[in-house]
Amino acid sequence: MKNKLTGVVIALLLMQSQLCSSSRGDDSTDSATQAKLAIHLPREATVAGENLTLGQVAVVTGEEPIAAKARAVELGRISLPGQKVTIDRLLILSRLACSPDLSGAVNNPVFSGADKVIVSQKVNVIKSDKFIESASSFLAKSFREQAIARWEPAREPAEYVLPGEAQNVELVPRLVSRGTNGLVTIEVGVVADGKLTGNRQITFRPKYNAHRFITVADVTAGGVITAENTRIENVVSDEPESAGWSAPYGFVAVRDLPAGTVIVPGMAKPPKPQVIIERNQSVVIRIERAGIAVTAMGKAVEQGKLGQCIKVRNIDSQRVILAKVNDDGTVEPVF
Repeated sequence: MKNKLTGVVIALLLMQSQLCSSSRGDDSTDSATQAKLAIHLPREATVAGENLTLGQVAVVTGEEPIAAKARAVELGRISLPGQKVTIDRLLILSRLACSPDLSGAVNNPVFSGADKVIVSQKVNVIKSDKFIESASSFLAKSFREQAIARWEPAREPAEYVLPGEAQNVELVPRLVSRGTNGLVTIEVGVVADGKLTGNRQITFRPKYNAHRFITVADVTAGGVITAENTRIENVVSDEPESAGWSAPYGFVAVRDLPAGTVIVPGMAKPPKPQVIIERNQSVVIRIERAGIAVTAMGKAVEQGKLGQCIKVRNIDSQRVILAKVNDDGTVEPVF
């Protein structure tokens, strides 16, 4: 059934050829003198320009110059870069039949190969990573800041399709803007054979060099952070590190820190300064009971540290009492 239908279509196309010839007022060509063409169709073809001809998409052989005229028969055009066009045998028959240059000189060409050919245009496709690579290289040369580890694109740019076959294609980056939030926008121009044909804009966010402090052994609440129970790692952060960062050695853990814990602000605090009362130093004697605080001035009879009990002379009564050294530098009588 399919073969019969194909035969009917070919017959109609041949009739169309005769009509096209008669409509131009040409004399009909005798079938015996009509040229025989052989047309071989590949499955795929790639062309350089936008306008498609039979000679670009198929191998056409036969009597010259009729074969040359057949190769020049137009089959349509590619309207968009990257577009693919399908051309089948029926379309080719139709265009041959109505070609004014052939004037009906082609009769029933012999086809071989595929039933249809998929035609695409030769193009240069510039991938997203090429734009990112060009912009990143520009940033690395333009912003030499030790705090910045690398630049990360906020999103990938679209590919760029450059129609035709340019001999020389260059990517030329330039700075568009740099915001107070650290974001930088770079425009990468596409220059083909010395002519700017398009561009892509890419916004980058900085990634900063930073340090991470990790426990390598269990540190209990109240324990001191040391170089032996922690280690420092170099990491990349979204935020810049505070100026003058230093390892929190000597800090005191405010809670238990198991091994492998990343120490962040709030997990450790600086130790309270050690309270030392020197001999003959004036001190405040403080007694606090049931919400009532009574104070008096005294003088240390001996030296003492935080938590120790020392002898203190009451200035008013001249009595010597035993008092405990508090963390705020006062002393509290021991009864």
